[in-house]
Amino acid sequence: MKMKSGVEQAICILIMLATQIEQRPIKSTILSKRLSVSDSYLKKVMRSLVVSGLVDSEAGKDGGFRLNWTPEEITMLHIYEAIEGTHSFVRPTNLAEKVFLRAEKIKYKKKEVLEVFFDAEQQFKARLQQYTLDSLLVEGSERVENVDWESIVLSAEI
Repeated sequence: MKMKSGVEQAICILIMLATQIEQRPIKSTILSKRLSVSDSYLKKVMRSLVVSGLVDSEAGKDGGFRLNWTPEEITMLHIYEAIEGTHSFVRPTNLAEKVFLRAEKIKYKKKEVLEVFFDAEQQFKARLQQYTLDSLLVEGSERVENVDWESIVLSAEI
């Protein structure tokens, strides 16, 4: 299984939105600079987060992006599915039936193997469902401080 880099980027974006001082919207240019990605690429990730309902987009001079849900409500499964989609990552191609003889035996073993992969997928998604964005905002017994992301200057900008 291979995850898109957009999942990691989405987690970073959501942490930034969750820790933004006074929950003010953050502009896409700020997010793209912090993530070191192009603004056009960032907008593709943001579109997925907006369509999924995790993030709200506000137009205008003071607009930008902000969380639509609380960090306690957002699970890693929500983030994963926002970027990767909700479809199963197990997609049989029927290659074995084309390659090997004894089709009945192949069908039985294929079913057995698919059950293992489907079970693994369910366990993977169940584990993601248990871990929230809020879990990433706690260091020991302390909560991560809120930040004004627009006022932070990157070292490359100095």
